[in-house]
Amino acid sequence: MSMHGTDQSYWQPNQVTEGDFIIVKATEGTGYVDPTCDTKYQLNKQAGKLLGVYHFARPDLNDALSEARFFVDNVRGYLNEAILALDWEQPGTQNNVSWAKAWLDEVYR
Repeated sequence: MSMHGTDQSYWQPNQVTEGDFIIVKATEGTGYVDPTCDTKYQLNKQAGKLLGVYHFARPDLNDALSEARFFVDNVRGYLNEAILALDWEQPGTQNNVSWAKAWLDEVYR
């Protein structure tokens, strides 16, 4: 079985998305919360979509534990309802597997 969905952030309109699921940007680094996250999340929840929230990693600026804690502190209302994901794409940091693993372990904890 295949599923279709999209990831959404500030740059996309606040609307119900096509497909089965939506993963919404929640945070970035240790100080940015996407101001459209909850609106997108709630619209798609009401439409019956499967849900997720993601954190845009900034390993070039911060340590993994600080970013993981910032993410969890800002997505508590979505826990046990949405999948949690790490957006790992900062140029020059893709080989820093230990940073990603530390972030994932802290979020899991």
